[in-house]
Amino acid sequence: MDQVVARAAAQRAVAVADGGVKGDGGLVLVIGGSRAYTAPPFLAGMAARRTGVHGVRIAAPPGPAAGHVVLEAHLIEAPGPELDAAAVRTVAELSARIGERLTMDGARGRLVWLVGPGLGGSPRASQVLDALVEARWQDRSAALVVDGSLGRGPAARRRIRALGADLVLLNRHEARALLPAGSRPSGREALLGAAELAALARQLEAVVVAKGDVDRITDGTRTWQVPAGHPGLARHGTGDVLAGVVAGLLAQTLPAPDAAGLACHLVGTAGARLTADTGPGWLSQDLLGAVATALRDLLTTPGAPHRPA
Repeated sequence: MDQVVARAAAQRAVAVADGGVKGDGGLVLVIGGSRAYTAPPFLAGMAARRTGVHGVRIAAPPGPAAGHVVLEAHLIEAPGPELDAAAVRTVAELSARIGERLTMDGARGRLVWLVGPGLGGSPRASQVLDALVEARWQDRSAALVVDGSLGRGPAARRRIRALGADLVLLNRHEARALLPAGSRPSGREALLGAAELAALARQLEAVVVAKGDVDRITDGTRTWQVPAGHPGLARHGTGDVLAGVVAGLLAQTLPAPDAAGLACHLVGTAGARLTADTGPGWLSQDLLGAVATALRDLLTTPGAPHRPA
């Protein structure tokens, strides 16, 4: 995705969100977190807000990060130290009510579930994911983004298919974990080939994003490259920001490949600018403001297109 294509996608999203009805910008419901990883769902939720999405709900265990986002997102706190099946049922009930309200108001935006940020650190992750699968069997009206592999091998692939994911975000380690054992590339620099990535997308029945120096996106038939990746993004928290940006753009009704491509472009551009302006010591939370700036500049600053991907 070059800058011209990214700008066109951003303009389509903004045109939906600026319709004048609460909910036109869509709503994102983040489900994740654990005692081990408290910040990821809150970073993801704030990142979604930075795209212009009209509302965010976050289902996560209580933690210090919650206090930093409570003015910008509604929290669905787990009663205990970890999310559990009861919390998922609460989320599903709330989701149904929100979906009905969006329909009743004639809102243009979509409801999107973002599953996974920080959930991998929970001892109850399997219970939560099983409850999510059950909830999705009953109602798949919301779009769904999966952040991570949700396990390894065939069982994880079946779980993602059962969730009915629209889009799956993977780093290189997570992508390897989903492949059959005999076909996993090894080594620090090993990457999935385009054919392997497309085959994985077909197996998952979802658009797949493989993050790296060059982000690759495939729907199983076509593959796109976004050359905006930056080495500084290989740190904790940046993947959560990317997941929130993707979910926010999907909520503004961009098709999954376009939402993924624009999100990769924005986050990559933001990371490069932070490194240039701040140096290597920038924080993942700094990426939130930088993404918003990158989106503003994309919409307001005409310029020569970047080289095509």
